Formats: sequence, C-alpha cells, structure tokens
Amino acid sequence: INGLTLTLLTLPFFHSNFLGFATPLPNEGNTQWTISACFGDNSAIDMLSVSDLSYIVPELFDEPTVYGGRNIRASAERITMEEVADEFSDLFGKDVLYNPLTPKEMAQLPIPAAGCMAQMCQFLGDPRSAHDIEGTASVMFPRKPQLFRDWLLINSDNKAFEEVGLSIDPKELTTVTVFGASGLQGTSVVKGLLTDTRKRYQIRATTRHIDGAHAQALLAMDPERVTLIQADFESVESCAAAVDGADGAFLATDFFEGASEHVVDEHHARNIIDACEASHTVRHVVFSTMEYIEEINKKLVPDEGEERREEKAGESDRIDIRARAAAYARTKKLSCTFVLMPCYSEMFYKLLMPQLVVDEGTGEERAIMTVPTKGDTKVMCMSVDDLGPAVASIFDSYQVYAGHEIGLVTEFVSVKEMTDILADAYIAQTKGEGDEKSVEKKEIPMERWIEQKDTYMKDFGEMFKYLSHSGAVRKRHSVAKTMNLLPETKPFKKWVEQNKDKTQFRQSLGLR
Repeated sequence: INGLTLTLLTLPFFHSNFLGFATPLPNEGNTQWTISACFGDNSAIDMLSVSDLSYIVPELFDEPTVYGGRNIRASAERITMEEVADEFSDLFGKDVLYNPLTPKEMAQLPIPAAGCMAQMCQFLGDPRSAHDIEGTASVMFPRKPQLFRDWLLINSDNKAFEEVGLSIDPKELTTVTVFGASGLQGTSVVKGLLTDTRKRYQIRATTRHIDGAHAQALLAMDPERVTLIQADFESVESCAAAVDGADGAFLATDFFEGASEHVVDEHHARNIIDACEASHTVRHVVFSTMEYIEEINKKLVPDEGEERREEKAGESDRIDIRARAAAYARTKKLSCTFVLMPCYSEMFYKLLMPQLVVDEGTGEERAIMTVPTKGDTKVMCMSVDDLGPAVASIFDSYQVYAGHEIGLVTEFVSVKEMTDILADAYIAQTKGEGDEKSVEKKEIPMERWIEQKDTYMKDFGEMFKYLSHSGAVRKRHSVAKTMNLLPETKPFKKWVEQNKDKTQFRQSLGLR
C-alpha cells in the first residue's frame, strides 16, 4: 500500500502471566509451590513487562523512518524458570520450584486455551526464538525496561498470589544506613528521615571522621536515633559493617561538593553496592545517580537550533561516575530505586550572586550579576533539602518504587528568570536595610563564566552547563512524579521567597 509504513512488534513472555496460568500453585500441605510449564529444562526465556509497551509503542510511531520495515523483537531480559522460582522463594520466603512439563502434559492442564499456551511456551523456550534485549533498551531509552524481580516486588500484594497462599506483609524499613552522610545529599536524607512522621527511623550515618564538625552536627540532630559509623570505602568489609543490621541504604556519589571526604568514586561505590548485596538484612537501596553524558549525547536529539555537545573527558567523567556505578548496581540482586538529582536551587545563590564593585569615580558600590549567555535556556532545579523527604517517601513505599528511576525536578526555569528572581530578592533585602542597591546584569560566554568561578564552584558550573542542555534531560525528569513524592515542594520563585530571610541566603547574596 503506497504511503503505508509497517513495523512488526514481536512480543515475548509477559511477567503478568505469573498472575495467570503460570502462577505458582501449592501442594496439599501448602509447604511447596510449583510453576508448571513446558519451557524445557533450564532454558532462558525472553520476558517483558506489559507496562513497558506504553513507552515502546509511542516511540515506534514517533520515529517511523527509524523503525519502519523492521521487526522489533522486544525483551527486557532472558531469565530461566529456575531463576524465576528462586526470585519467588527469596521474596515470599516459601519453597517455590519449577516443574518442566512436556507440551502434551501442558496441553492437558485445566486452564483456558491450554493447547495454545503449550505451543507458545514450547516456542519461547526454543533458543532460536531469542529476542533483542539491546534493541529494546535502545527503543525505550532513556527509560529502562522493567526486570522480573522488580515487577514481582511491585506486584507482590496481588490477589492472585494471595489466593495461592504466597502473599506477604511487607516488612517496614526502620533502620537506614546513609553513606556519605556529611555531604549535602546525605545530610538532607538524614534530616528527611528524622522528620518523617510515618515511622521512627534509626539512622546509621557513615563518615570518615567521627570527630569532625559535619559528623558531630549530624549526631546533634538526634543523638538517640543517629549513630555515627566510621567507614572506609576502600574496604568492602568496612562497608559491610556499616550496613550490618540495616534494612535500607542510601548512596550518593557527591563528586561536586568540594571536600575530599565527601567523594565516593566509582570504585568506592562498587564496594558499597557489593556490601549491600551480600548483606542479609538490607532490603532496599536508594541510589542518587545521574545521566550518562556519553550515552545521552549519542542517543538523544538536541533541541531545534542546538548542536550536539561533545564533552571534554575530565568534564564528563565527574558526572559519569554516578551513571557507571548505577549501571553496576543494576547487575546485582538488589532492590533499588534510582533518583536523578537536578541542579540544586541552593547552587544559584553562589553561581549567580551579585558582586559588589566600587566605582573609582564616585566611590559608590554597584552590584553586578554576571550571567552566562543563552539566558533563555531552561534548566531543571530543586532544593537539595527536598531530597530527604523524597527518599523517606521512597523507603516508606519501597515495594512501589523498586526498580524505578525517578528524575526529580520541581520546575524548569530559565537562567534569565532565575537572575530576575535573585536580583529582586537582593534589592528587597538592601532596601530593607536602608541601603537599596540596583543590580546590573552582564552577559558573558558560558566557558568564561565557569572559568571565573573558584575550584569548588567550577564543578557546580560544569554540572549547570550540562543540565541546562534541556534536550538531554527532558525525558528523564518529571515534575509530576516529584510532586507525587513531595506534594508540598515549591517552584523556584516561591522557594526564594520562603528562604530570603534566612542567614544562609543573605550570606550567599553578600549581605550580613
């Protein structure tokens, strides 16, 4: 047919089949449960969550020139039925086995369309029917296909499992190890867990220097509920001791915070991940990560008028550390939620604060605010203080968020809008002191703007430059999902109004 483009979408075995004909069934004494199907002995089966079709199908329609004439053989992973049975056993604490049937035996089961189901299972169990896992990941990018273990955790309270005696009451997480607790993100999480009203958390806060000022400030928040743990991230054994007895763990690799004690590089992150996987008590990990710059630049199309960015090696490595560590965590048998942080609202205090310059002729002080060019570019932002309450909400409903990647953002706001908001706040503060000053705005190139910052702020500047590239982050961050976790969070302007009288804000604007 002229003008008609055809794309074939070949589907694998859906996870939801385990709510139907593939549900593990109990023996008479309810001591053992069996999954009966004719997939063969130890054959790996392609599987996919039906919910992922809501991302795959629209992408096929959006890119007809890319996918037209192709057969997309969708799959999130290849997993054996023995591995599926082990996942059931680990989650429900019951003895679950796989019983391989012959096609004839399965066709005789008392289930609807048993003969058709037998043919389907026999076909999917044949190695020649393998699907394209990498191709599926490419179609769904930047989202990640849902794996079976995450699907099972999310659906563990389904009525189908309850009817066969597999349902569980999820255990609450009440003890959380916060790695890098003295960093900006770690401190926010400690505060968020302590102020959460849904439960009373006990917090194991890791630090390299227990007697340091940052560590002591954490302890002072609540000496009865905060325990300082001296951890050496070079040692897996030390990391294991830090999570001993903990139900959950939070990890952030805060490369941009300046102080070396806050830096958790990729090697350290892997040690922490290994320790969590080996733990007998950790049930969920919240991992603060970031986009993989190299991957994003290759696959996402820039906005109209933008050029594809090529990052310098040193510039991208500092950000990619997080993404590589998160990718490593995905290979482990861990229940994880991955959160992507945007630019901190607090960051703009220092990036855009006015500089006081004395006029040599008149002796008068002038406030000059230097702004990078492309001031109309939208950049995502959120206060780092909001991370803690968001993490507390995730831990409170960890089964719901298992395997999810949540891009946090309260607002997409332009640099010009931020500049105007901060300038108005500065003018209002100086007016209140009887010394009202106007603010002059001076645009300079992005590279020069970053170069003018000190070493500590250069890292902030580099991250700002990357995250302001809206075409590369639009699909990863959601205001709606953030508001679901943080119903009371505020957009940038209201956040500034709320914080303008605080000492930290005034000092950042150069005011007493």
